[in-house]
Amino acid sequence: MINSHSSRLRVGAASLFTVILAGCGSSATTSSPAGSAGGAPQPAAERSISFGDGKVAQPYDDVLDAAFADLKTFWAANYEPTYGSPFTPVAAIYALYPERTDPVVGCSGPVAYSEVKGNAFYTSCGDIIVYDDSELVPDLTKRMGVASVAVVAAHEYGHAIQARAGVYSIPGIKTIDTEQQADCFAGAWTAHVARGEVPALAFGDADVKAGIDAMIDVADTPGTDSENDDSGHGSAFDRVGAFEEGFINGVARCKDFPTNPYPRVDLTFSPEDAATNGNLPFDDLLTGDTSISKSLDTFWVPTLEASQVAFTSPTLVAFTVGAVPACGEFTPEQMVNAATYCPDSNTIAYDDEFMHRLYDAYGDLSFGYPVAAAYSDAVQAAAGGTLTGEPRVLVNDCLVGAYLNSVLPSATPDVDGNQVANDPNQTIILSPGDLDEVVKTAVLFGDVASDTNNLGTAFEKIDSFRNGVIGGLDVCLQGNG
Repeated sequence: MINSHSSRLRVGAASLFTVILAGCGSSATTSSPAGSAGGAPQPAAERSISFGDGKVAQPYDDVLDAAFADLKTFWAANYEPTYGSPFTPVAAIYALYPERTDPVVGCSGPVAYSEVKGNAFYTSCGDIIVYDDSELVPDLTKRMGVASVAVVAAHEYGHAIQARAGVYSIPGIKTIDTEQQADCFAGAWTAHVARGEVPALAFGDADVKAGIDAMIDVADTPGTDSENDDSGHGSAFDRVGAFEEGFINGVARCKDFPTNPYPRVDLTFSPEDAATNGNLPFDDLLTGDTSISKSLDTFWVPTLEASQVAFTSPTLVAFTVGAVPACGEFTPEQMVNAATYCPDSNTIAYDDEFMHRLYDAYGDLSFGYPVAAAYSDAVQAAAGGTLTGEPRVLVNDCLVGAYLNSVLPSATPDVDGNQVANDPNQTIILSPGDLDEVVKTAVLFGDVASDTNNLGTAFEKIDSFRNGVIGGLDVCLQGNG
C-alpha cells in the first residue's frame, strides 16, 4: 500500500476540533505567517516545492514553500550536531493534483495522483515528499488556517530525517515509535518558529493550540492497541505529549525517542467497555460506587490524612445559568461554563447544562476533569496553599493527573484475573479515550494567549496534567505541575 519507510496523512470528516487528520504528517496550526501569503510568487528556480505545470496559485503556496525552505535550513543546522554526520536535504518535494502533466518522479516511476489523493507522504523510495494539492492542503487550510500545512510539512520532514539517521533499521522499531518521534520533531521545529527565528513565518499561541487540536484529531481510535498495531500512532494524550516534548526540549530529546520514548499510556477496551465506548451514564457519575465524588474521596481523603491535613470532602452542587449560587469572590459570569470550588460552603458548583454538553461531545471524563480540578482546589485550600491565578490552576491540573494515575488499570490483575486500578480501593478504572477526553477539555478551557495568565494555555495545562499522570503526586508537590 505504501512505499518503504513511507508516511501518509489522511484527512477525514470535520469534527469538533475543526478537522480530523488520520495517519502521519499530523501536526497542524492556525497562524497567519508574516509576509508569506498573498505575495508575488517566487521564481520556480528559487522554490523548495515543485509546483508543476498545471498549478493554480493558492494563498497557502508561499507559506508551505517557506516552511519547507526553513525545514531544510533547520535540519542543516541541527542534523549533524544531533546525529554526527552531514545532512542531505530531501531530494524533491512535489505538489500533486489531477491537472499536473509533468511527472512526479519516485524510484519506481511516476507517482499518480490517485496514490496521494487525500494524503501527504514521505517515502525513501526516491527520497521525496508528495502532498495532495487538490483536496488535502486546500481543505486543511480552509479548516485550520495556512500554518497548519507548515506543521504537516515538519512532521513529514521528520520521517525523512529518520530515514537518514537509520531509525527504520533499529531492530524491533515500531510504527508508534517512528510516528511519535516525527511528532516530537514537528514540535521542535514549531518551537523554533514560535521563538521568532524564521522571518518568513510567525507562530503565536493560537497556532500552537491549533497544532495541539490537530494532534488530538489525528490520534488513534480509543481502544486501538497502538503499541502493537502496525499502523499505530498513539492516543491524543500520547501524541500531544510527543509534540510538547519536542517543543520544550528540542531535537536532542527527540533523537532518543525510538529507544527512550516519552512515557505512553496504552489502554484497550474490555468487552463490557467496548459496548459503551468506555463511558458511564452521566447520572452514574453523580451517585453510587461509580460517582466521581466517591473516586476522588478514595484517593484524596487517605492521602491528606497521611499528611495530617484536616479535610472535609466538598459536595457537588449543580446549577443552571439562571440560578448561579453565591461562591465567594467568583462572579456568576466566571462560574458559567465551569466547575468552581466554593470554600465558604465547601461545595463544587458546576454549570449543569454545560457539563452535559461536554459529556455529550467528548465523554465522561470531560465532566470528571473540571470537577476533579475544582476538588484539587479544595485540596490546595485545605493544605494551606498560597498560590493564586495561573500557577494555582496549573497545580490543580497536575493534581488531577495524579488522581487519575490512581484509577489507571494496574498491570497486575486481582486473584480472580479481573482488571483492577492502580489503587485497589478504587471502584472505577479508566477506559481507552478517557485521558484524551481530558486533553480535549483542557484545550477548551485554556487561555488564548500565554500572557493572559488566568488558567494557563492549552499547552501549559496539558503539560501539567501529563506530568501528574506520568509522575504522580510527588511530581506535583515538587512544583513540576
